Amino acid sequence: MLILIGLIIRGVAFEYRGKRDSDRWRTTWSMALVVGSTLVPLLLAVGLGDLLSGLRVNAQQEFTGNFWNLLTAYGLATGIAMLALCLLHGATFLMLKTTGDVHAAARGFARRVAWPAAAIVLGFVIWTHVISGHGVLLAPLQVVAVLAAIAAAWLVEADHEGWAFAATAATILSSIGSIFVALYPNVLVSSTNAAYNLTVGNSASGAYALKVMTVVAVVLFPVVLLYQGWTYYVFRRRVVAAPAAPDQPSEPAAVPAG
Repeated sequence: MLILIGLIIRGVAFEYRGKRDSDRWRTTWSMALVVGSTLVPLLLAVGLGDLLSGLRVNAQQEFTGNFWNLLTAYGLATGIAMLALCLLHGATFLMLKTTGDVHAAARGFARRVAWPAAAIVLGFVIWTHVISGHGVLLAPLQVVAVLAAIAAAWLVEADHEGWAFAATAATILSSIGSIFVALYPNVLVSSTNAAYNLTVGNSASGAYALKVMTVVAVVLFPVVLLYQGWTYYVFRRRVVAAPAAPDQPSEPAAVPAG
């Protein structure tokens, strides 16, 4: 519900921010946009982290805790890590898409958060490895996440905008992927009893539903990829400010006769 509220706040803020030419009005909706945009990645990542850290689930596969039990330590750490990566990813995207003052501000912000984000990712990866209990060495995806985060920070410092954007995207993908690799074959760990874990086998849909979902995914997923690719192609150029209108020449003063 909180994620849904965050998405609604974002959409409303985009729509209403420009409805009035008032600094107070714009500032209010800008703050609403910040709140909504912060809640969505933070809470989504908290939920993903909870899958691995474990929730109070009983033998009937029902959650028996309360709201505060959803805010696990590892879940919050996952949320902070993903929020930091989203901030860096968004800053690199702005660097790619803007010029002038906005570009300079995005570059300055990216440089301030790049190395702290890389450090947070390192801590997140180590915690993920420890909580999953899969040996001593990091898993391949976890190594990729750390290397990509370090590369993103270095590329931001070197002003390689496109590669920095690609590196932050790789960091997000590998970090999220490492959670699911560490989780498998579980879908949700039960902190009540390991025997109550939700697994790929005991929580899957029926065979007919899985077949329908597979057919739909095979048909529609390429369409979604094509649509997203087309939108990126259409909006591939940088956003530049409109040129200032030249001053209108004043009417020549009348010369008195005589």
